[in-house]
Amino acid sequence: MEWAVGALAVLVLLLAELYRRALRETSMLANFALLVLLDGKAYAVQRQGLVDLVRSLEPTNALQLSARVSASLSRLAARQNATKLGIAGLLWRLKNETRAAVL
Repeated sequence: MEWAVGALAVLVLLLAELYRRALRETSMLANFALLVLLDGKAYAVQRQGLVDLVRSLEPTNALQLSARVSASLSRLAARQNATKLGIAGLLWRLKNETRAAVL
């Protein structure tokens, strides 16, 4: 019976870690999407990078291409995660620009 409790505890810890990882990755991808949407230069650079990546890959089908691009995007979002404060600044600037346009 103790082994069942131990196995259940390990399973709960594993699921908790997977959940934390999913939340972290979702947050990083959301921050990356905000960066691309709020900064025109970042959009142009990332769009060209995507075009270059897709053209450089040699997948056997569309599903494999999609998986490789998704993995690359996750790595890129993780590297860009340090810009979280910059994204907050871009959002604040957008809010103030909107407020100034209304006044």
